[in-house]
Amino acid sequence: MTLSLVALAVLTAAPAPAAADSRSEEAVRESVLRLAAGDVPGSLTQAQAAVAADPRSTKALQQLARAAGAALDFPAAEQAAARAMEIDGPTPALLCLRSEARAGNGDYAGALADAEQAASINPASAKSVMRRAAAKEGLGRPAEESLADYRRAAELDPAYAPMRDEALLRLAPARRPRGGLAGLALLAVSGAAGWAWARLRRAPEPEACVPAARLVLPGTGRLEPRQALRALASAAAQAEGPEDSFVLAQDLYERLTGRRPAPGGGAAELPTAMDAFFERALNCDPQRRFRSGVELLGAFRSIVEPPID
Repeated sequence: MTLSLVALAVLTAAPAPAAADSRSEEAVRESVLRLAAGDVPGSLTQAQAAVAADPRSTKALQQLARAAGAALDFPAAEQAAARAMEIDGPTPALLCLRSEARAGNGDYAGALADAEQAASINPASAKSVMRRAAAKEGLGRPAEESLADYRRAAELDPAYAPMRDEALLRLAPARRPRGGLAGLALLAVSGAAGWAWARLRRAPEPEACVPAARLVLPGTGRLEPRQALRALASAAAQAEGPEDSFVLAQDLYERLTGRRPAPGGGAAELPTAMDAFFERALNCDPQRRFRSGVELLGAFRSIVEPPID
């Protein structure tokens, strides 16, 4: 009887690791699908479940890094990528994820180090070269250095051609800051607003972008996207025009990322949908901004809570 009980215990316990692997892989697949559909919160929840089911799964940790980055939780994205590398060693994919997260945190030196290591492992990795270009730009390196990498990334993968073309416009000599604006290069070096340095080059008159009015979201401190959506919903009705929607967007960006934005553009380190949102919300031309707080809220809600078909 004792032997039978022992055998039964072994048989019932043996499938546990396989079951955990299965749960983790299923959650990873669900996270990938939700992220592709624009459901960032759902993707993050599934990625977290995947890691909980199998804490040493590099696939789960890699997907968690992606989902956390999409949710603007750059510290969590960096931590997940680092944990995956502790288990499986540095790979170009993981190094690029950590590079992106570090850039989101304003650590452009760390972002560059990761991108350079990724490119050294696989020189044909377009993603690695593109991340290197973005990190150099964030650090305020000579434009020619960044542009060379943007061009190379587009050569390796035509999908990066739009980023190359945008960089060519952004880094054109005629658009570089002159006079007093040159001092703003220190922002990129400090990392307090590295992306702002790149985007500010687009703004011909930055001071004209800053309205006198000052609307803010309720409360203080960092917000997750869903929390930010609720805060914006409570303040949107007060924003009656493009100027008010602009200042709400400024505060929204700061509460999401912990950094003040520069006027005149989006945020190169944010997910594509969020980048396009801030590109419009923070535009220097009032005619191109959201016309009211309600319109701003609707656009932000479509990103955080996309409609289900």
